[in-house]
Amino acid sequence: MAKPNRPWTVTPHTPLQKLDDNLWAVESLVPGMKVKRRMTIVRLTDGSLVFYHAVPLDEPTLAQVLSFGKPKALVVGYANHGVDAHAFAQKLGIGIYGPAKNLPALKKRWPDLGGTLEDLPKDPSCVFEQLDGTKTGEPVQIVRSGDRVSLVWCDAFSATSDAETPFLFRLMGFGGGPRVIKPFTLFFVNDKPAFKAHLDRLAKTKGLVRLVPCHGAVVDQDAAGVLTKSAAGV
Repeated sequence: MAKPNRPWTVTPHTPLQKLDDNLWAVESLVPGMKVKRRMTIVRLTDGSLVFYHAVPLDEPTLAQVLSFGKPKALVVGYANHGVDAHAFAQKLGIGIYGPAKNLPALKKRWPDLGGTLEDLPKDPSCVFEQLDGTKTGEPVQIVRSGDRVSLVWCDAFSATSDAETPFLFRLMGFGGGPRVIKPFTLFFVNDKPAFKAHLDRLAKTKGLVRLVPCHGAVVDQDAAGVLTKSAAGV
C-alpha cells in the first residue's frame, strides 16, 4: 500500500533569500531530521514560477512568492525526494514533474504526476538536465540571470559542513563541505566516468557564478573551481 501523502504542514523556515534577479531560495529542516533543505524559485521569462523541491511556506512568505508571478510547475529530483511535494502542488494548483528515467517510481508515488522534465515549458532562463551516469536521472537546474548562471542541485552536489551534520550522518559519509558525497556515488551513480564528465562539462559553463545545493551553503565564490574539484573526487 502506498504511503499516505503528508498534508500541508508549515515548519520553521528562513525568510526568502534573493540569489539573483529571477532566483530566490528558502530553507527549512527536512521533516523529522536535523538536516536542512533548500527550495528554489525561478521566474521564467513569461513571469511564471518554477519551483525545485518543495517547502511549505507560512502565509506571509507564500503571499510574497505569489507576488513574483503565477506558479507553473514543481520539479522533484526523484521519487524519494518529495516528502512535501503533493501538498505543495495541491496548495499552489500546479503539477509535479521529474526525470523520465525515474518515471515508474514517480508515477507510483504521485499517480497524478504532471509529467517529466521534457514536458516543462521551454524557457532559456531555466533548463533541467538529467545528470549522466545517475540511476534516477536526477536533474541539475541551469538558471540564467542575464549573463550569470546558477546551477541548482538535488543530492548530486551538497555543501553541508561537518559542524551542521549530525554525528551519525557524518559516520555514513555525509558532510565534509562542498563535494559529491560518497553515499550518493554508492547508491545513485551507476556510471562514474559519465557522471564525472557531466560535472566537468557543467563546471565549464560560461558565466557560472553560483552552485545552489538542496543541502548546505550556497557556493558563490569560485563556483567552477569547486565543481571541478568535486568532480575529481568522484
